[in-house]
Amino acid sequence: MAKSKKTKAKGHKPKGIMGQSNIPYAQRIRMEQQERIAVNRNHSAKIAMFCDCVAMHRVKGTGYKKLVEFSLRYKEVEDEIYEDLEYGMEKARRRMEQMGMPISGDLYSVKVPGLTKREQQVHDHALQAAQVALIAGAIARNDVFGWARVVQERVSEESKKVSEEYNKKGEAWLLGEMEKLGFLIVNGQVRAFLDEDNKAVTPKRAKKEGYPDA
Repeated sequence: MAKSKKTKAKGHKPKGIMGQSNIPYAQRIRMEQQERIAVNRNHSAKIAMFCDCVAMHRVKGTGYKKLVEFSLRYKEVEDEIYEDLEYGMEKARRRMEQMGMPISGDLYSVKVPGLTKREQQVHDHALQAAQVALIAGAIARNDVFGWARVVQERVSEESKKVSEEYNKKGEAWLLGEMEKLGFLIVNGQVRAFLDEDNKAVTPKRAKKEGYPDA
């Protein structure tokens, strides 16, 4: 028993990067904040994309395979914007103008009373991520489907309604809606599958053909 206790003594436990004593405290705090921002930003973008998928199906009957194609293009556009945010937003502004859907190109934030400085920063990034997601979604829809302003506005309005439903019913409800569209849901994660030609594969076929994680 004494041996067992000794192996569990403090100082022998493996530590994550945030627990490493060789990293200065101020740097660890910054790293934790950056991680918190990234997690919230990614979650906001993901939810916005899911709402778009549900809205496109409701408005235009868009099916699983085309939604996968949209999702891939959406991610490309989003990455292009974030690669250099200032240049990316300017490029997106010009593209939206060409589509007949002009935007200012500026990302706004909303001051929330009672939040600490760090909490406000996380909130700002999450809100800005949702704005980028709306822009990336519009550009991706135009690229994949060729939809212009009239259809885009219909989808955008429906997406707002889906977002309101999500706010009331929660993420489990939204994941259920994605599952109805044909996506595989595993441990709260939405999965889609691609073949060698980068074309969408249904979960049923993926499972039959032995795709990883199917």
